[in-house]
Amino acid sequence: MESVHLLHLLFFIFGYVTCKTFYFIKATRKSILLLQATQLVALFIVVRALESFNYAMQYRVDIMKKNDASEQNIKAFKLRYNDELTLFRTKSIKRIIETHGPFFSQTLEFDDWKSAMDFLEKNKESVINFIAQE
Repeated sequence: MESVHLLHLLFFIFGYVTCKTFYFIKATRKSILLLQATQLVALFIVVRALESFNYAMQYRVDIMKKNDASEQNIKAFKLRYNDELTLFRTKSIKRIIETHGPFFSQTLEFDDWKSAMDFLEKNKESVINFIAQE
């Protein structure tokens, strides 16, 4: 009789540990999927900001031309714009990477602007679906 109770206790412990293990695995998987979705949304926001940044630059160049600014001034403005654009892209990617910390750094599929845009392009449909949802 005592061995039956011990067997029931062992089955209970085994079931409990198994349940906790599967719960942990499921929660870890969901966390990684959530991180990847967050990465995609963050990259999409950065790209949209760069689009607006580009429209503002073009508007400024048009105003400069309308006000008869010299080609040298327009060229200097465009060079400064390109420097700011590069700095913004670099800082944005660096901040996204730093936010993950060492534990989740393995979930990152990019480490610079080019690989981030490849990651965004690869998951383009997911971003479109996310944006289209109400």
